Amino acid sequence: MDKNKVFLGFVTAALGLFLLISPDTFISFFVIILGVAAIIDGIFILTATRDLIIDPQYKLIVTVRGVLSIVVGLLAVILPIAVAAVVWKAMAYTLAIYLIISAGMQIYTITKLHRNGIMVRQSMIEVASSLLIALVLFVIPAQTAGHFIIRLFGIALLVVGIGLLIIQWKSRPEVVLPDSVETVEDEKSEE
Repeated sequence: MDKNKVFLGFVTAALGLFLLISPDTFISFFVIILGVAAIIDGIFILTATRDLIIDPQYKLIVTVRGVLSIVVGLLAVILPIAVAAVVWKAMAYTLAIYLIISAGMQIYTITKLHRNGIMVRQSMIEVASSLLIALVLFVIPAQTAGHFIIRLFGIALLVVGIGLLIIQWKSRPEVVLPDSVETVEDEKSEE
């Protein structure tokens, strides 16, 4: 049995159960995680990507995107913790709008980078991910549809986690304990 896969199976099943039992808590947790990710992304944008090419428009767009990312991320982390549950929905929508605006800004910077011969594959993946997460954030706060999607995802994770555990249990090595053990040295000394 691979202990890492067993651990992954337990964690996946536990996360699936968490999604089934408490979808509202998951939404809150998800918004905070996205806020932290936005802060980290903003810092990365300001420190690593701002000076990739010498173009004042590019620098301005990247700087605005980095600062916007940090501000929205801080709001997503601080506001829901400090204020009532109504803020969770507002922050989910705010993050979704931010992700769409950020994706638009990044599409502009991708064209600039591509013209200067810089690889943009990772940036394209980031744009697609941003748009997908924005779509999820628009759907999740809607009480009925959001809970249905989260619970459906929870069931899928629970099934995958339990499946991983069953596969690891079935593929564990068989251990056979012998009745007695005789060593070669004992036979030579008897002769």
